Amino acid sequence: MKKTTLLLFTALLAALPLSAQTTLQQALPLLQQNTRSAEQTQQVLQLFRSSKDPDTVFAAGASLVKIPPAKTLEPALFNLILKSDDPLKQAFSAVIVTAMGSSHEELIPILQETLNGKNDVLRSYAAGAYGIITPADKSYVQDVVLLYIYDPAFAVRAMNLLADDSKALFKYLKQASASTDPQTRAAAASWLGTLHSEEAAKQLLKMAKSEENTNVQAQLATALAANAANTHQTLVKGLRQNYKTAAANTYALALGFMTGNAVEPIRQALASSNQNERINAARAAAYMAGVLSNPDAFHFTSDRTFDIGLLKSLIPQLKVLAQTENDTVKVYAENALRQIEKLMI
Repeated sequence: MKKTTLLLFTALLAALPLSAQTTLQQALPLLQQNTRSAEQTQQVLQLFRSSKDPDTVFAAGASLVKIPPAKTLEPALFNLILKSDDPLKQAFSAVIVTAMGSSHEELIPILQETLNGKNDVLRSYAAGAYGIITPADKSYVQDVVLLYIYDPAFAVRAMNLLADDSKALFKYLKQASASTDPQTRAAAASWLGTLHSEEAAKQLLKMAKSEENTNVQAQLATALAANAANTHQTLVKGLRQNYKTAAANTYALALGFMTGNAVEPIRQALASSNQNERINAARAAAYMAGVLSNPDAFHFTSDRTFDIGLLKSLIPQLKVLAQTENDTVKVYAENALRQIEKLMI
């Protein structure tokens, strides 16, 4: 899942009082780095050890799991585990030590206590560490799937030990895709999207038929787009569905994420005699414009300029719809035109 660490830090920041926001905001550039020097790692560790604000501790801890410190710093973390009166620091220290490559069974009681807590995010980190230390115990597999939202690499590392083979991994992700927790379903969708198998694509399409949570729909759409070889035909057919359904929105969004590869079917759908198909095609065009205007567009297109050119070729058809259609279709056509025009500024 892209930008999940940034999203986590942003959510934490919004919930903080102003003074704590200032401290965390100042630290964010360092915490969000993909690589760090030894000196910078020491700074993050010091922030983790000294901060009294739980969200700052959480953000620094998550950053240290993502980029673990050198083994020489393990004693400092064990000192926190043994002497700190802060359960959050103790729990995250145990996770960080595990992320550093060690598998200490003496950490199990701390991790188990965390796994019984109410903080879903912290529990997912603890589940990853617990799974690495005790891979025979599959009790917290669903929490490891949730971890994929926050730290894909750590989640995959744990799951590689928990799942005996690709069939077991698919089974766990399939189970998670039916979770009552939207975040877990979103994580399952994102992870399924990396498998690039027909079986995974079928499960994603099954999820798309009934998923109504917008955050999960977004993850489904990107996963479906990433598996275009197995999903493209079904998504195009899906444009014929009632435009008011959640599934129709997910299909249109997925085609938007496919960028230039979806322009031709969208063009054909805009000329359909089926009103739902015309509406959903216009919606897909608007979504595609949004994807191509995003700074992260390179994740979804190999040639942004070329794909923008393809998308702009739909303007004449969209203008006709905006000028001649009924009010329902006109709204979607006009919105698509507005979104595409933003690419031309």
